[in-house]
Parts: sequence; C-alpha cells; structure tokens
Amino acid sequence: MSDQPLTEAEIELALSDLPGWTHARDRLECTWTFDGHLQALAAATGVGLLSERRDHHADLAINYNKLTVSVTTHSAGNKVSAKDTDLARAVSDLLD
Repeated sequence: MSDQPLTEAEIELALSDLPGWTHARDRLECTWTFDGHLQALAAATGVGLLSERRDHHADLAINYNKLTVSVTTHSAGNKVSAKDTDLARAVSDLLD
C-alpha cells in the first residue's frame, strides 16, 4: 500500500465509499456512538488491534459512549494516503 499523499479528487472519490467519514486538516475522521462507555472502549480496543496488525495506527478519542477514529499517514508528511483509506474501510467493516 502506497504512502504517497492522495489528491483531493482521490480523497473525495474514496469518501464516496466511506459513509460517515470526513476529510479535514489532512485527516480522515469518523465518530461512532455506542450504548455506553464500555462498548466504546471495546470498539477502541478492536480498532487498536486492527491498526497494530496493519502497522498503521489510528488516533482514537473516547468521549463516554462515542469513539472518534482519525487517520493520517505520518510518512507522507501527515497527509492522507491510500493507507488511510484502506484502514478507514477496515475500521468501518469492524464497527458498522
């Protein structure tokens, strides 16, 4: 998977297949809402394990029953790359 930055057009095309994900500040981001804190924490653990297996790590933020996942490629100058769109798809598959 390439870590070359994607163009705005490539990012928009990828987002058309990633419901709920947004692009801002050179990151892809999505928030999920769960029934409670423990469910959000369990989801964060799942995303962490997924990220570790892919050696491409998402930033995670838990706010009680909400989990926000944010991805960018540090080796691409903190820009969005195909690694990010691939991880976003995998996270969505896990959490949706």
